[in-house]
This record gives sequence, C-alpha cells and structure tokens, in this order.
Amino acid sequence: MKILKVFNNNSVAAISDELGDIILTGSGIGFQKKIGDLVDEAKIEKTYLFKDDQKKRFEQSIDEVPAIYFEIANKIVAKAIKELETDFSGEIFIAISDHLSFAVKRKKENVYLPNIILNETRTLYKKEYKVGLWALDYIEKKLGIHLDADEAGYLALHLVNFSFNDKANNAIKIVTLTKEVLNLIKSTMKIELEEDSIGYARISIHLKYLAERIFRDEVDNFVDTTSNIRDMLKEDSRLALCINRIVKLIEDRYDYRLSPDEQTYLCIHIKKNMG
Repeated sequence: MKILKVFNNNSVAAISDELGDIILTGSGIGFQKKIGDLVDEAKIEKTYLFKDDQKKRFEQSIDEVPAIYFEIANKIVAKAIKELETDFSGEIFIAISDHLSFAVKRKKENVYLPNIILNETRTLYKKEYKVGLWALDYIEKKLGIHLDADEAGYLALHLVNFSFNDKANNAIKIVTLTKEVLNLIKSTMKIELEEDSIGYARISIHLKYLAERIFRDEVDNFVDTTSNIRDMLKEDSRLALCINRIVKLIEDRYDYRLSPDEQTYLCIHIKKNMG
C-alpha cells in the first residue's frame, strides 16, 4: 500500500492493489510520511473502503480539498464511533470534508445557507446532532471559525446516512417527509406546537418510523380498521380533512398508500399530541 495523502499523524489516504483507494487510521501511521511512501501496515487500526462509484470522487477530493478538512472529518468520525456505537463507510470522509470546506468558505464570504429541516433533524436524530454540536466546537478551536447550528444538522444527517446501522440511508428524505406532514397537520388543525414540546417529539418520532417503512418499501399487513377511523372522525371533520390530506400528500409525493392501520395510528397521535 502506498500513501496518496497525509491528513495528519494518525490518518492517511492510500492505494492498495487489492482494495483500491482507502483511508487508513492508526496511531502514528502518517508520522513523517509523504506521498509515495509505503504504509507501515503494523500501525493500521481501521481501514475505510469506498464503493466503485465513489472512487473517482474520492480521488478528486484528496486533490481539491485541503488536508485539514480530512483531519477534522477523521476527528468527527472517531467521536461518532464512540458516541453512537456504530461504524461508517469510507464515503463519510468525502461527505464531511467536502461539506466543511464549503461551509467555511461560505462563512468567510458571509453567505448563509439555512437548514430548513434543522428542527426535525435534531428531534429525530438527537445523538447525531449532539456529535454535530461537538464538531462545531472542535472546528472553532481548530480553525478559529464559528459555524452556525445549521451545520450541526447537516453533519448529523451525514452521520446517519453513512452509518452501517442505517440500512435505508434516507435521512434527508425522512426528515423532509416528517416536516411536510407536520406542517400539513399544523395548518389543517389550526394549531401551533412548540418544537421542543413532548407532543411535537412524539408525533415526529411516529412519522419517522412511518417514513422509514415507506423508504424501505416495507408494506404493512392491510388490516381493516376503517371502523376505528370512522368512529374517531365521526365528530371531528377537521381531523378527517387532515388525515385525507396526509394520505393524498404521501401517495402523490412518495407513491405510498397509507393502510387503514397507519391512518388509525396517525389519528390517535394527532388527537393525543396535537389536538
């Protein structure tokens, strides 16, 4: 294995005859090394692989993105492995280093990019968001640049999408669907719900699980509970309108028809938490 780029004393990009482009981490693996040197394989602690369709992007990134951002990405990934008790695919280094490079550039140019799904992200992925906040503190200490909390949300989504614990890799879709349905519920039911309230968290989590089923193409057994729905909606025309709008939104946008059971559970959650 030969070194392609040294990120810091403990992480390098390398190329292997068997594995192709890889990232290697380990204590002292990059110490006093330069491009073209052989890797001291005894110092390898973790090896991160890339899918074939990601290898070209990886090669471009190590040429174009300053090494400091790979170093920061390595720190964030190490923290996430410890806090989230999971591991990640090699693509996370590309995603985080690229993102941070542009985030810092935007900050220096006073360009603000709002994270429109930040509230849903920090509700649905609390542990990942906490790592994201830690990363912002680390970046400020390392670079002297204070990034907004929006960036913690973006980092949290990267941690979800590239975690081996998340088979669907649909974090952005999940929080987007959750936000769309929550907005529809609030506008139809004519209510305001504080985003840090228990009710908001409960229905957000329910919508997250629903979204995960949708994006994993998991079809529930279609048990006929329409009598339960009819009883619930008999004296609440606004709730009936709300459920009908949710069914139409999900079917039109995501090509998924909510089963009677799923509609019943939504009714219960809306009445209990947002009614």
